[in-house]
Amino acid sequence: MEKFELNPSEYPLQKRIQKEVSLLAILLGILLFFVGIHVVYLTSTLLMYVLLLLLKRNRIVTKITFSDTSEKVTIFYFYLIFFRGKETINYNKLSFKLGLKRFGFGSAIETMELFKGKILAGELRKKGKWKWSEECISQLEQKLNSIK
Repeated sequence: MEKFELNPSEYPLQKRIQKEVSLLAILLGILLFFVGIHVVYLTSTLLMYVLLLLLKRNRIVTKITFSDTSEKVTIFYFYLIFFRGKETINYNKLSFKLGLKRFGFGSAIETMELFKGKILAGELRKKGKWKWSEECISQLEQKLNSIK
């Protein structure tokens, strides 16, 4: 069993809360400035924000394990800031893409996307939030290429 892990100092609870809730604070600040306090607007903003955090792109992938005996990859992650989850993918359904991905206004970050068939399972970034080391991503790429 081979294991790749994100450094635990990269995702402590206070860092996850700070990075994820800062967007909510900005959205609520803009909303309060323009429309004031309206329960419908606040509720809909909170609901949209929770749905945004549930997207698979917002998973914080913390560990990836390869089991060559059962031919499965297990991805461990956090979603909605606090909750842990895991997803298991058979080798024959696993695919990946390594390339530049745009975040924000024109900044491009090298990102590895892991897919279960055609559905995104998680993404690993070399820079930005929840960054993985270049060494770890290159080793992971070699392992994924050896599977195919």
